[in-house]
Amino acid sequence: MTVFLWRILCIVAAALFLFGIVTLIVVRFLKNKYAHSFTEDKFLRTVKTTNSTNSVYLTSGETYKYIKKYVVCVSGTERFLICNFARKYKQIGFFVVQYTASKRVLSVIRATETNTTLSSRVIALSGRCAYVNVVISYVNSAQINSQIIRPLPRYKIRLYAFFKSLAVFTGIFLLRHIALETFGGIYLKAYLNSYWNYAIVGASFFVALLGYVLTVLCFRRKNAKEANGGALEYEFL
Repeated sequence: MTVFLWRILCIVAAALFLFGIVTLIVVRFLKNKYAHSFTEDKFLRTVKTTNSTNSVYLTSGETYKYIKKYVVCVSGTERFLICNFARKYKQIGFFVVQYTASKRVLSVIRATETNTTLSSRVIALSGRCAYVNVVISYVNSAQINSQIIRPLPRYKIRLYAFFKSLAVFTGIFLLRHIALETFGGIYLKAYLNSYWNYAIVGASFFVALLGYVLTVLCFRRKNAKEANGGALEYEFL
C-alpha cells in the first residue's frame, strides 16, 4: 500500500480510537443497577460525644423485624455505621447501601456476622456517604434478599468488551504508525510495506480479539465493596 493510504488508515484509526474511548466513558456499560430504591429512614435523635456526632435512625420495611435501628457515627472525616439487632443471632447478613448527598448509590457493603450480640461490628462508611439504607439479606437459615445489585446483561458486557478491544487495536495501530512516521525518514515506505509492519498490525488485532474473548468469558460484575471494622458496643436507648 502507498504511504498516503496508510495515513488515511491512521486517521480512521484515530477517529475510531476516540470514538471507543468516549463511548466507554459516556455510556458506562459496567454501571450497576439496584433492586432497592432509596428509603428515607425515620430519624430518632442525635447524640454528641467528645469525639463524634452520632445520629440514630429506625430501619424500614422487613429489615425492621431483624435490625431495629442503626447509628451513623461521624468523627472528623471518618464515618461509621453500627446496627442494633432485634435479638442475638447465630448468623445474620445484611446490605448497607450508601448514598451521596443527591441520593445516588455510592456503593453497597455486604456485612455478615455470626454469634452476635445485640450490636453489630463497626462498619466503615465512605467519606462521601450522606445517607444509608440497611437491607436484610438472611437470618440464620432463612434467605430474605439474596442480592440487591442486579447482574449486568450479557449485551452490556459484550458491548463493553467490543469497545475496549476497539480502543486497544486502534491505539496500537496509531502508536505503530506514529513511530514509523517519526523515525522512518526516507525508508518510511519500505517500513510500511515490510513484513514486520503487517505482522505488528496482525498481532495487535490478535491481542484485541483475545482481550474481547477473555473479557466476555471471565468478566464478573463488580463486587459490592465491603469494609468491616473491629468490635464496638453502642448503647441503643
